[in-house]
Amino acid sequence: MLWSLSTEIAASSSWHDHDIFEFALCLDQGGRLLTDDGEIDLRPARTILIPPGAHHRFDLDADETSRLKIICVPPKDLPGFVSPLHIAMLDGLCGIGVSVADHPGQELWLGQLSNLIVDGLGTDDERSSQLNWSAMSLLLSLHAKERRAAKDHPINRHRVQIVDLISWIESNLGEDLSIQQATFRSGLSRSLLTREFRHYTGKSFVDYCNVRRVQKAATILVTRSDSVTQAALDSGFSNLSHFHRQFKAHFGLTPAAFRRKVIEEGGLR
Repeated sequence: MLWSLSTEIAASSSWHDHDIFEFALCLDQGGRLLTDDGEIDLRPARTILIPPGAHHRFDLDADETSRLKIICVPPKDLPGFVSPLHIAMLDGLCGIGVSVADHPGQELWLGQLSNLIVDGLGTDDERSSQLNWSAMSLLLSLHAKERRAAKDHPINRHRVQIVDLISWIESNLGEDLSIQQATFRSGLSRSLLTREFRHYTGKSFVDYCNVRRVQKAATILVTRSDSVTQAALDSGFSNLSHFHRQFKAHFGLTPAAFRRKVIEEGGLR
């Protein structure tokens, strides 16, 4: 489920945090979002992604107002509605904390796209729900694209090497990948690679590989008739107990229950 609200804020809020993803599209100029790391102006065509647990508050002067489209998504609902790629993308964005992206000249397009997401506490209508999630996925993709293009983003210092490593991991998930191989391929020291890889993905090298393998296994389970064991092996897991632990930690279900839920019940709701 996701829920959204088109709102005009006319007063400052108190400091707070949530156990959800909060995505804000700024529709006009006015006010600021304060976080533990600093201050973010609210301006037209700016998107802000606030990860779960991030401490923040809206701050407005006495004569200010701010129009926002705010969309909230519980992390537990993501696997049932968005692709593994989008989940990995969110993990990477959350690794840098509250993220900001500007979309100059796209005010009209962003407004039209956000209007596809119906305000309210979710919907039981399958078609409307699919439209909500499709629009949300596109907004997240646009946010990530612009954020990663921003010159001030820390991942850009070694972007080429990290992007190459991500591509290498994706092509070799079924192999025994190691941080030693990654350092040799990237030409970065182990400590530098470890830091920059976490900047870019929000995860350690090992955790990222495990998450992508689990996500690959999930795709195999719902698109092919292979056994759970074969799905684990094809995704790079040689230890089945480790695979089951990683899979359940990521999706909250065993591999067999995940397959049954998606195929027989049509989703993870």
